[in-house]
Amino acid sequence: MQYSIHSRKGKVREQIGCPACPSSDAFTVYDQQDGTQDGYCFSCGYYTKSPYEGSVEPLALVESGTLDDKTAISAHHTGLDYESQSDDVVREGLSHPIKSLPSRMISEATALHFQVRTGVSPVDGETPIYTLYPRYRKGELVGFKKKTPSKEITSTGGGEIDLFGLELIKPTGKKLWITEGEEDAMALYQVLKEGSSIPDWEPPVISIPDGCNTAVNSITRCLDKIEGYEEIILVFDNDTPGKQARDDVCRILAGKVSYVTLPLKDSNDMLLKGRGKELKWLALSGAKKYQPDGILNAKDLWTKYTESKDLPSFPYPSHMVELNAKTYGVRPGSIVTVTAGTGSGKTQFLRELLYHYWSTTNEKIAGMFLEEDAKDTIQGLMALHLNKRIHLPDVHIDEDIERNAFDSLFSAGRISLYDYFGGMDDGSLLAKLRYFAVTGHRFIFLDHLSIIVSEYAAEGGERERIDTLMTKLAKFVKEFNIVLFLVVHLRKSDNSRTSFELGTRPSLDDLRGSGSLKQLSWDVIGLSRNQQHEDQYCANTTEVSVLKCRFTGRTGSAGYLHFDDHTGRLFTVTEPVGYRSKKTYNNSNEEF
Repeated sequence: MQYSIHSRKGKVREQIGCPACPSSDAFTVYDQQDGTQDGYCFSCGYYTKSPYEGSVEPLALVESGTLDDKTAISAHHTGLDYESQSDDVVREGLSHPIKSLPSRMISEATALHFQVRTGVSPVDGETPIYTLYPRYRKGELVGFKKKTPSKEITSTGGGEIDLFGLELIKPTGKKLWITEGEEDAMALYQVLKEGSSIPDWEPPVISIPDGCNTAVNSITRCLDKIEGYEEIILVFDNDTPGKQARDDVCRILAGKVSYVTLPLKDSNDMLLKGRGKELKWLALSGAKKYQPDGILNAKDLWTKYTESKDLPSFPYPSHMVELNAKTYGVRPGSIVTVTAGTGSGKTQFLRELLYHYWSTTNEKIAGMFLEEDAKDTIQGLMALHLNKRIHLPDVHIDEDIERNAFDSLFSAGRISLYDYFGGMDDGSLLAKLRYFAVTGHRFIFLDHLSIIVSEYAAEGGERERIDTLMTKLAKFVKEFNIVLFLVVHLRKSDNSRTSFELGTRPSLDDLRGSGSLKQLSWDVIGLSRNQQHEDQYCANTTEVSVLKCRFTGRTGSAGYLHFDDHTGRLFTVTEPVGYRSKKTYNNSNEEF
């Protein structure tokens, strides 16, 4: 159905309610130069000519060509006859003319396609004063979004609204474009339509109806209407909210979604700045296929592969020959878990490694020894440096020598320590680890995880807390490319086997708390010694076992370390004679 809408030239006499639509003031009465009056409703298009006596007959639209000062405007209703609509709001909206939007460089043909209507000034019948964008719900027109030139926006229809333009697209196709706003959809449709050589092609372009914050919900509601397209291309605003909305939508459409990054703010801005042709080609061939975080195509990974070959590997002390043979040292971005029975020398082993990496690298090192305060850690490291057990009362050393040892170790600021006073929860631990990492510490020693978890055992869920914490630690070491040495305790051994304190070699299943400890650790090193061995030399000798090595896959015994009671140092020895006479392995009661 097509109508001609009169464009008034006379003097405004009054504005009253329209007898043909619900508008209370859109019907304008004009005094013409010949003394006659006529009336026109700028809301619904009702018109009557003189004589006007305050009572207007129902709609008497002027046929095209009968008046000299008329302007023909198409009022295509897409199959909807507003006179049959019971919703007064919809009827009033549909009565507005469809015009071009000069301020947005949108043509009348584009406005006609999207059924976007214009409210004009009742004074001259020409000046646009607002734009009406149709709002559909499940394919039925339920209201309009009204937008003024000053960008004041009000909406009717409410509830869950379809994507703008959804009712116009086919159920299947190759490409579907989604923009962030109605004017962007119109601009993109226009450049695709006008630049196409395909006759009668209607580019399937739709948009979010209520801003980028509603993008996920709006698209999710309409998934069944858009899933028939082979590729969905997002052309969202090139600003922070737009990029966030784009990423959120990409995740729910992963597999068939691509996105365009515009050089200007949005599609309509591209059109306004004379870059419509560039917009067209970006939409047609410049979209980037979305891939979820972490998913990469192997063909693009040569550089990543070659860079990985250059990553450093830090060997263990040179005298730990068998340990180095099985592991090739440690690598940044890994967790090395150390475990042993109570009193088996875990802390001493970590001190030796800390001192070794201080001596052989220029890296910064952090120590979090939670079962001792910072002064004990300092004293222990100085003892290693001096090869003397300086904490014992019968060991005497000149204070100047101690001071020189202290300065040698700590004056360069390469070693940082955490002085533990209790009360550390998971969040506090991660905050401190992150601080160490961002301040350049490559090696971090945490002794031990169990004390953090057990301190909050009353809160319940120990296994779940360890799972969560280990997952965060695994991400942490990769993010900052550091080496984390982590001490964990062992489960209490049952009565069917010799205890760990009497020399039983631990297995991965003996780690206390959660399976994530063995799953998320890169390497697991077990220490075992029979602290009550009848031979004192054997009692001070620890067997080192590699329980897991992700890098090499090599496991098993990795030599023996003897603690020298005079120097306080660990050094490599062969298996002592009679070492196994009083110990057993794992669940076996067989004596060796």
